[in-house]
Amino acid sequence: MNCIFLIIWLLSVSEFWAPVFCSGIGCGEPEPLQNGNVILISGSQNQHGSLLQYHCNEPFYSLPKGAKVNYTCSLDGKWKDEQNNSLIPQCIPVCGRPTVYPTGFGRIIGGKDAPLGSFPWQVLITDPHKGGGIVIGDYWIMTAAHVLHGNTRQRVKVYVGVKNLENLSESLEVASVFLHPNYNDSEKNYDHDIALIHVKNSISFNTEVMPLCLPTKDSKYTTGKNGYVSGFGLKEEDMYTNNLMYAQVPVVDQETCRKAIEKVDNTSNTPRLTDNMFCAGKPEGGMDSCQGDSGGPYILSEAGQFWAAGIVSWGFGCGQPGKYGVYTRVTNYIDWINKTIEEEEQRTICGRPIVSVETHQRILGGKVAPKESFPWQVHLSVQGGQSGGMLIDHKWILTAAHSLVYGENNQIAYVGHNNVENLTQSTPLEVASLHPHPGYNNPKYLSYDNDIALIKLQKPLPFNSSIMRVCLPAKGAEYITGWVSGFGLTDDDEMSNDLRYVRVPVVGQLTCRHSIDEVRRKKKEAPDLTDNMFCAGLPEGGKDTCVGDGGAPYVLKHGGVYWAAGIASWGFGCGEPGQYGVYTRVANYVKWIKQTMTDNSG
Repeated sequence: MNCIFLIIWLLSVSEFWAPVFCSGIGCGEPEPLQNGNVILISGSQNQHGSLLQYHCNEPFYSLPKGAKVNYTCSLDGKWKDEQNNSLIPQCIPVCGRPTVYPTGFGRIIGGKDAPLGSFPWQVLITDPHKGGGIVIGDYWIMTAAHVLHGNTRQRVKVYVGVKNLENLSESLEVASVFLHPNYNDSEKNYDHDIALIHVKNSISFNTEVMPLCLPTKDSKYTTGKNGYVSGFGLKEEDMYTNNLMYAQVPVVDQETCRKAIEKVDNTSNTPRLTDNMFCAGKPEGGMDSCQGDSGGPYILSEAGQFWAAGIVSWGFGCGQPGKYGVYTRVTNYIDWINKTIEEEEQRTICGRPIVSVETHQRILGGKVAPKESFPWQVHLSVQGGQSGGMLIDHKWILTAAHSLVYGENNQIAYVGHNNVENLTQSTPLEVASLHPHPGYNNPKYLSYDNDIALIKLQKPLPFNSSIMRVCLPAKGAEYITGWVSGFGLTDDDEMSNDLRYVRVPVVGQLTCRHSIDEVRRKKKEAPDLTDNMFCAGLPEGGKDTCVGDGGAPYVLKHGGVYWAAGIASWGFGCGEPGQYGVYTRVANYVKWIKQTMTDNSG
């Protein structure tokens, strides 16, 4: 048996050595792979020398360059790859490769339906008018600026995986919209007719939903090359289609299209064809996009992979002879697309630290948290004491209501630190206002229901690798096993200067309630466990939050993202056998959190 010897140094009234013991080395459960799975290749599960392999959910996700990545359980108790790295790989969405390829000459005007799964990047936008869009990433939709112009994000409804308008699924929640800064609708000018939609929750990819590849700036629009346009626009004069339809139309020479436009209307009110546009269609007409297709994709293929060549923008009539559809030339906007996505994700990213944590450390007697592993951690100093909190936005901290009992002027907050000894070199954050939950009432420390509060800062914080918000729980979030971090007691009477963490499982409500009842038999008074709370810990004890960790975050991880599951609230002792830490259940307060932030957004 491979063995390690652990020496535990306990500090109390006196110092003594705990017994030395031997145990088999294990690596614990391997970290789950978002949009993938783990397969044990050889060895005893989770023991030293065991070999496992990460796989992505093909054909919709793949590892970089299609590689298979092996991880071995090493002597230091970590899963490591061939390069001795412990970070797990990332599954990348496959783009532009539908499970069903479109064929033939289906047409939107008077044509046939698109086969299921043949245009999985197609988006339906209602605002309340109908338009199209293109999935280009797990959080991003591309469309035409004129589809969104004059509408707020609250009005815009976005649907993916739609084959028929009579069977719409739930719309995606829109976080923000970005019209190209040079787009100007007031002049009947369709130049720069491009926009991006950022959705709040990640889009899962499958047979019916897949991103379309973006082109490079050098991608070619070869005159006469056939591409596909798809949408829910008119299929005949004044008759909309309920089904997704498509047409195969060739790229048209720029000068040919310009002359065709001048023939139709050469007045000053006619939109002009610019180098940011291109045309597609047939001189004899009959195949074209039309009203209701605006914002949808025009795609070209290269080596069996489709890419976003154009966005349906404008034109004269629908499939009429001598007239062509005009599309935004996507290649001209790659820099703007990438810059917009990068800046927005930097601004809004949550729960994705650049440093991952090991799985079995402890706050009580444990090891310090790696720098930048809990970038949402907040240290609160209150009249010589301390408590914790977590960043949930640029100007908002989430903590326990019991941490704010001393009043507004006594709160001092710090972020981006792993050691409290360095706080004297930092400027504390200025607090604008405190917002304890209105239902919190705990004069005798016997009622911790609604133990949740928000702190608004005077100035917004810039996010970076050391300072980042944690995500709020999504609808239906599951409570299984998570991490709690803080600067609380590490031994009987010693506070930690370093940020520490522990991974502890969620405990069933009935089990936790029984443990509290046991305490009540010895003590007449004890707080009640309500449905606004949950418990976490191990029955044998040893892993727990403690005094000074009140308000600290308990986070769970799903799909590679950490989210705020709980707020350290109360408990009996610190890591004692048969006792558990009690946490405020954040999922029960998401509506209150969002409403409070909205009501105090000025």
